[in-house]
Amino acid sequence: MTAALPKTVRLRTLNALIASMVGSPHQLRHDVDAVLRVFESDDTTDPGLDARGLAAAVSQIFRLLSPDAPAPAVAVLDHRQVPFDPLWAEERVGEALASAGDAPNVLFWTVGLQEQYLAGPRGRSSRQRTAYEEAVGCIEALVARRAGRRRVTVVVL
Repeated sequence: MTAALPKTVRLRTLNALIASMVGSPHQLRHDVDAVLRVFESDDTTDPGLDARGLAAAVSQIFRLLSPDAPAPAVAVLDHRQVPFDPLWAEERVGEALASAGDAPNVLFWTVGLQEQYLAGPRGRSSRQRTAYEEAVGCIEALVARRAGRRRVTVVVL
């Protein structure tokens, strides 16, 4: 008996079948695949995307949702593999912001922080919640210091 395919593989197959049946334009199929890539980055059955791939997928979703509006540049600070450490936070925030270039409007997306502090039973601990809130505050302060005149929106997941 073969193991069940991961749900993202099933969704990609379904997307390909439906797109070919209805004759969807290539760009729409590409955009749906971007949404699936963001979905699979949170799925434990698939390896997911690195920070650069996640930023590209989010940018594509912005173009899908509002093709005529200017989309913000996306910077991703990824803590899924490397845990948050205040000692290296300023360097990592600077690297993530640099990936957005000189864009005047930036979405700064931090991923993996909740899993680090709030996953499982330790998420109920007030000490862990306090540590999580301090980490978020640290990231927000560092982004504000490094942003300059740019408008940066910080999202922590």
